[in-house]
Amino acid sequence: MNDINNKLKHQINVAAYYLSQKNYTYDKLCWMLAERQLIAQRDAKYKEEQRKKEKAAEIFYQGLPYELITWLIAEFDILMKMGKI
Repeated sequence: MNDINNKLKHQINVAAYYLSQKNYTYDKLCWMLAERQLIAQRDAKYKEEQRKKEKAAEIFYQGLPYELITWLIAEFDILMKMGKI
């Protein structure tokens, strides 16, 4: 089990690194994370632009570090690909 967790963390770290190399703006990353969170939360309004905008603003004003946002996006992407979300 621990080996699986280490492999998963490694995959997320690699994905986060490549995402960070794309030099997205902080605003864009907040928007990307908002989209993923709404999907994961099964928010019925996840496709509505206004709902994404509200969620992105929440994330933006939390002031999370750039690196953490890229890691969270990568984590969502990996877990979605694995069918865990």
